[in-house]
Amino acid sequence: MVGSRRRLTVEARAFQVEMQRSVLPDERESEMRPKGMIMQKRAALPASFTTMFRPEDISAAAVTIVAMVAAFCTVYGISTHYHAGANAGILSAVLVMTQSRRGAAGHDRSLPMELAVFLFVALGAAAVGWLLHHAFVVGAAVFIAVVSLSVWTRRFGEKIRRIGSLLALPLVAVLVVPARSNAPGGVPVDILLVCIAGAAAFGWLFVLTRHAIRIGLPMKARKDAKHPVAEPQRTSQGMPASTRMAIQMVIALTAAFAIGRLGFPQHWSWIVLTVYIVCVGATSRGDVLYKGLLRLGGALGGTITAALVQHLFVPHGTETAILIFAVLFVGICLRNINYAWWAASATLVISLLQATGLRSSSGTLELRLEEILIGAVCAVVTAWFVLPIRTESVVRRRLSDALLAFDELASCPTDTQPDERAHKLRVLEDRMARMAPVAEPVEWHRRLTRATPGDDHPAVWVETLRHCFRHADSVAGRQEELVRAIRISRKTLGQKDASTTAALQRLHRLLATDEKQFADRERSMIEPKSPADAQPE
Repeated sequence: MVGSRRRLTVEARAFQVEMQRSVLPDERESEMRPKGMIMQKRAALPASFTTMFRPEDISAAAVTIVAMVAAFCTVYGISTHYHAGANAGILSAVLVMTQSRRGAAGHDRSLPMELAVFLFVALGAAAVGWLLHHAFVVGAAVFIAVVSLSVWTRRFGEKIRRIGSLLALPLVAVLVVPARSNAPGGVPVDILLVCIAGAAAFGWLFVLTRHAIRIGLPMKARKDAKHPVAEPQRTSQGMPASTRMAIQMVIALTAAFAIGRLGFPQHWSWIVLTVYIVCVGATSRGDVLYKGLLRLGGALGGTITAALVQHLFVPHGTETAILIFAVLFVGICLRNINYAWWAASATLVISLLQATGLRSSSGTLELRLEEILIGAVCAVVTAWFVLPIRTESVVRRRLSDALLAFDELASCPTDTQPDERAHKLRVLEDRMARMAPVAEPVEWHRRLTRATPGDDHPAVWVETLRHCFRHADSVAGRQEELVRAIRISRKTLGQKDASTTAALQRLHRLLATDEKQFADRERSMIEPKSPADAQPE
């Protein structure tokens, strides 16, 4: 028994070294490849897996900040003509920030639809904000119903999922910028300013994004609508995950509204916003716990920074604006690295917005942190005890979907059309990208438990499949054996007593061997023969 454990440990260490070697690109391939020879590019990991700065992140952050400044100044200038406050201008800036995450602007034919989206979000935020201000119970009920509906619609495919997320966007804006009628002209002027806010946000974001693309800045593009990727088929076993998450959202938001209204009537939105952020994109109870800790840690860092800033000096006017947009720029850049950075930035920005020209007491900052803690607890307790979704089950399902796409790609005959093969590769890339949300919490758990590369841990499975994905576009050689290895790996995911780690490691070794043989054959074709081997004419 001891000898077998030692052997497994040695094999795991050897596999880890092998993976590290396999991810290093062979620079000689590009030097030795003739110009007339066409060869597929090595598959890159989806952007969701990266944990460092990418050029498109910097460009997107710069475009977003400039568009936010331009939209705010435009709407605020118009609002002063109507003797209104800055709420419409802030709403316009928030719309730019929320909509910028949807990617670069689409084609010209979608401009009317894009403008309609911005106007819908702006008017929806104003309507829900008005309800929360004048009829809190009704507004809270509408808020909970819309958010839960947006979560429940995830089960109906990508198009319905996008519509559901669109329904929830106004609610995010109203939590950040509570809508209140502040124009002397009454409701008609307020509606006009809200529409102007939506139009300004759309116009500036579209123009600046197009200009950035025109001058060659790298921008994150949206998914290509011409090549949609089908949703993985699900078997109906028990209650769907989207239904469970929708019920969890109803309970968590109801608790947040009740606690916030009764205990913190002036700052109830912080509790609700925390519950929304922690729950809305979560995939399992482990993900909720992980996001709750990130939200709490980021809020703690932002609160401490806000206290230091307000202790050193009281920002006014232009100083506050410059500081706010600088913090937002840093937060947007760091958001893809870790959500805690964005949580800290958002906390600092909202603290500055609420304390412009005033010195916030330490009690106010502590109260804000306390509300965030309450919201995180509401979300985590609900996710763990109300129809919980186990993290390992989600990882097994996502891995199974990715391996199924891998199977379809590897099963392609050698005479498969390039377009069909490219589509199957896009499907695999999409399945790999879907694993990114569940990869972070299980990796965090692996560090806490100190799991080794040979353990049957979900984080080890994800990491091993990532390395397999690097060889996806060069599948060749022993195709039948490769397909068999993929199917064995997928089968072990449904068996609790089977070693998924060993199956995936065997698959990776097989892929690495096939790719090395393919590269050796290519080198033998393009390397010049030595003079001794040359045949006389």
